[in-house]
Amino acid sequence: MVEDNSDREATELDAQQSSRHVQNTGHDGIEGAAEFRQRLRPLQKEQHVVKKFWKRQVAVTVDHEGCRDHFALERTYLGYMRTSTVFATIGVTVAQVFRLKNQGAIDPPFGFFTLAIPLACACIGSALVVTLFGSWRFWRQQNALARGKIHAGGWEINAIATITALLAITLLVLILAAETLDASD
Repeated sequence: MVEDNSDREATELDAQQSSRHVQNTGHDGIEGAAEFRQRLRPLQKEQHVVKKFWKRQVAVTVDHEGCRDHFALERTYLGYMRTSTVFATIGVTVAQVFRLKNQGAIDPPFGFFTLAIPLACACIGSALVVTLFGSWRFWRQQNALARGKIHAGGWEINAIATITALLAITLLVLILAAETLDASD
């Protein structure tokens, strides 16, 4: 005679599942609505904070009349990114051209080869600063637009103009000094 084990297996599985449920809830298998809400309260609070932040800061709903301002803000942000990309490109170009200029030749302590990396780092650092300024300004302006206000001007524009002027003057002076030293040798 063959014994039918299907009924026994099903009851063993039910017993294991119910014992797990009792272990998870800490009760006799029945969790009340109050305990369930109590367990979810911290999670709901975190979700509420994230949802509120996302709605106010990231996914801003704009009516048709105000969309022109938001599009202009996006174009301005892209202008900051373009400026940052130009600084980074100048940094890479300076590093490559200055390193290639004296490839194989012995370079004096102050020359194109030794100036390549510091000048490239200054340009790429400027690119990072412009990116941070642009991102901060975009965030600030978006918050102001969501409240129906606008920030005109700002120190960021003056700071970027100053950084650009200082970087250009530094590059010019160092290139002329290295060229003068290179020509005298």
